[in-house]
Amino acid sequence: MKKNEENQNRRLDDTRHIYRKESLDDTSADVRGSKRDDFDLLPDEDLMGYIPGVDDIDHFDFDDSDVERYRKINEREAEEKAKRKKKKSKKESVSADEYEEQIRRELSEKRRTNKEIMRITYVMLLLFTGMIGYFIYFDAVTSKEVINNAHNSRLAKMAESVERGDILSADGEVLAESVDDGNGNYYRYYPYGCTFAHVVGTSEINKSGIELSADYNMISSDIQPLQKIFNEIMGKKNPGNSVITTLNAELQQTAHDALGDRQGAIVAIEPSTGKVLAMVSKPDYDPNSLVDNYEDIIQDENSKVLLNQSTQGLFVPGSIFKIVTTLAYLRSGGDPDSYSYDCDGYISLNSDNGESYIRCYDGEVHGELDLTDSFAESCNASFANLGLSIDINKMNQVSEDLLFNQNLPTQFTTAKSKFNIAESDSDWQIGATSIGQGNTVITPIHAAMLVSAIANGGTLMEPYVIDEIQNAEGTVLEKNTPESYGSLMSASESKQLTEMMKAVVDYGTGYRLSDRSYDAAGKTGTAEVVGRGNNAWFVGFAPADDPQIAVCILVEDAGTASRETVPIAAEMFDAYLNQ
Repeated sequence: MKKNEENQNRRLDDTRHIYRKESLDDTSADVRGSKRDDFDLLPDEDLMGYIPGVDDIDHFDFDDSDVERYRKINEREAEEKAKRKKKKSKKESVSADEYEEQIRRELSEKRRTNKEIMRITYVMLLLFTGMIGYFIYFDAVTSKEVINNAHNSRLAKMAESVERGDILSADGEVLAESVDDGNGNYYRYYPYGCTFAHVVGTSEINKSGIELSADYNMISSDIQPLQKIFNEIMGKKNPGNSVITTLNAELQQTAHDALGDRQGAIVAIEPSTGKVLAMVSKPDYDPNSLVDNYEDIIQDENSKVLLNQSTQGLFVPGSIFKIVTTLAYLRSGGDPDSYSYDCDGYISLNSDNGESYIRCYDGEVHGELDLTDSFAESCNASFANLGLSIDINKMNQVSEDLLFNQNLPTQFTTAKSKFNIAESDSDWQIGATSIGQGNTVITPIHAAMLVSAIANGGTLMEPYVIDEIQNAEGTVLEKNTPESYGSLMSASESKQLTEMMKAVVDYGTGYRLSDRSYDAAGKTGTAEVVGRGNNAWFVGFAPADDPQIAVCILVEDAGTASRETVPIAAEMFDAYLNQ
C-alpha cells in the first residue's frame, strides 16, 4: 500500500512537471512577450503542486498606473469604435443613395440596350421579310423574264429534250410550229409566211417577237410525269407548251393585204381589254427563209426589214396630234362652244427667221369654224392659233399625262414617243408643234393606245398579245387577264373627243367611212416629212357608241390620209365587225 502511495505521488510530480514545462513552452508570443509586461507569471516554485482544474491562479500584480493605462486604452478603443460606427452609418447611407442611382443607371442602360437590340431585330426582320418578299415576287413575276434571256445558255440545253411548242391565233390558227424532217430533227415552220413576221417573230435566228418573249414557255413541257419518263426511255422529245395569242388571223391577214407593198404599220386593239387583235409592220420578211437571207438583210444599214415599226418606229404624227392639243385646250378652261376662227388657208406667225406661215393642206380655205369644225376639217391655221392660246406648261403636262416622253405600259419593247415645247420657242414653232409638225414624234402602238383609251371612256387597258399558255394535252397552265393602266382622261373629256371624232367621219376628212352600216369615230393626219413623201395616218374606233375595235394605220411616203388610210380602216372595221 505504501508502495502504491509512492507511485501515485511520483505520477503527480511528473504531471506537475509536464504541465509547468508545457505552460512555459507553449505560451504564445503575446503572452511571453507583450503580455508578459502586463502581468508576471507565478514563480516556478509557486507552480509546484498546481493541478489544472484543481488549483486556481488568481494572483495578478496590477498597480494604479496599469489601471490608468488600460482605462485610456479602453477610451481610445471606444472613441475609435464610435468613429467607425458613425463612418459606417454615413457610408451605408451614401452607399444606399449610390446603389439606388446605380440601379437607375443600370435600368436605363438596360432599356437603351433593349431598344438597340429591338431596333436591330426589327431591321433584320424587315430585311428578312423583304428578302422573302423579293423571292416570291421574283418567282411569280420576273423569274421567267430573267430565264427567258436570249443569252441564257440553259435554254438551249432545255430545247434539246423538248419539241418546241406551237403558237396559235385566238381563233385557233397555227402561226408557228415545229416540224419533223423525217430524221428526228425539228425545224420551225410559219404557215402564214410574212403575214405575222414581226409580231410572232423567229426562233432560229434574230430571235424576236412572241418567239422570244415566250421562249421559256415553249421549251418547257408540262405533260404527265409518267409520259415524260416514257418518252425519255424511248428516246423521244417531250412536246413543249403552246402559246395562245390574242391575234385574230383573219384581221391580221386583212391588215397585211390592205397595206400591200407600201411601208407602214397597223395596230388593232380591243379597247375594253387591251388585247392586240392585229399588228403588221412593213417592210417585212418571210421567217421561213430568214436564215438564208439574214446576212444580206443586215448588210444594209438603212434596212427596216427586221424592225417592228408598230412598236419601235418613231414618226411625225401630223394632225392626229390635234387630239392632244384639243385635250390641252379643254383642260385649260377653254369653252369649245365659244371658240371661233376664220380660216384664210394659212396663219402668219413670227419665227426665228422672221415671219413664217403655217398653211392648211393644199392651201384650202375653211372660212368660219368652231372647235368641232376645226377638228373635223383638220384646219392647221385654226389649231396653230389654238395652240398659241394654251399655256406652255399645260401643254407639256397634258403630253406627259398621255404618255409622251416615257415608257409605255405594255410588255412590248417600245420606243419612247417624244414631245417638247418651251417658252423660248417662237410662235411658229409652237403653232407647228400644236398641229403635230414640230418637236414631236410618236409610235403607232402609242397612237392606238390613245384612241383605245378614248373609246373606253378615258381608261387605258394595257396592251398584251399572249392570252394563255397550254400544255400539249390542252390544259391551261397560265391565263393573262386584262389590266387597267388607269385613266388618261375623264369620261367627260372622252365623250367630248368622241363627238369631235364622229364629226371627222360624218363630214370631215374621214368621210369615206361614213357609208358603213356602223358609225365610226376617228382622226386623220397627213404629216409632211422633209425630203420624202407624206406620212398618212388614221386613228379611230368602231362602232362609235359601242367600241369593239380601235386602230392606228400609218402609210409612209403616201398622199393624203383621206385617200390612203381611211379605206384601210374601213376594211379593218368590216373584217372584224362582220365576223
